[in-house]
Amino acid sequence: MKETPIFEEVFTQLIKLPGFWLKVLIGGLLSFIPIVNIFAFGYLYRMSLSVRQSGQPVLPEWKDCPGLFTDGVKFSVVWLVYWLLPILLVILFGWLMTFVGLDALTNLVMWVVFLFSTVLFSSALYRYNRRKNFKDLFDMLLILRMTWKELPRMIVPALVFLGIFVLSLPFYGFALFAGFLLLLTYTNIRYRSIEQTKVAQS
Repeated sequence: MKETPIFEEVFTQLIKLPGFWLKVLIGGLLSFIPIVNIFAFGYLYRMSLSVRQSGQPVLPEWKDCPGLFTDGVKFSVVWLVYWLLPILLVILFGWLMTFVGLDALTNLVMWVVFLFSTVLFSSALYRYNRRKNFKDLFDMLLILRMTWKELPRMIVPALVFLGIFVLSLPFYGFALFAGFLLLLTYTNIRYRSIEQTKVAQS
């Protein structure tokens, strides 16, 4: 992988990996079922960790169900705080704004927050995976700085995630799983390349 990863190249490499579509099918089906979807989250967590360590698109095997569940809980904590919570807050904000006739502005804010929280979550998960310590998630200013600095380069991946989500909304399980699979692969490779560049320069 090049020092500066290109999203299109990462996307192509990912979907060409053996078993890609089968693994997406399994993850997508699991993502539809509450509680069971934690196993899908566990797979995404393992995938993000493997990509962080290797710097290449990686698709782990579906195995070790107890371990997948444990990893899924870790993923869920980061996901709830840095992805779902901002979206729920902006939905509440939008509900309040409808009473003052600002529906159009509300929709714009909702889409912006959706995109930003998607990148924010990716940054937070990468930060957590550094030491696998939940205390690192309390450093919200650092995670926000990471996100803001890389946001221009993450716009396209985030828009692709949004596109997958909107176009596949009736099949939201597949949309979330496939979208996060792609987004987390790219963001982990991107952040890892930044770390390696800093090490090489020091």
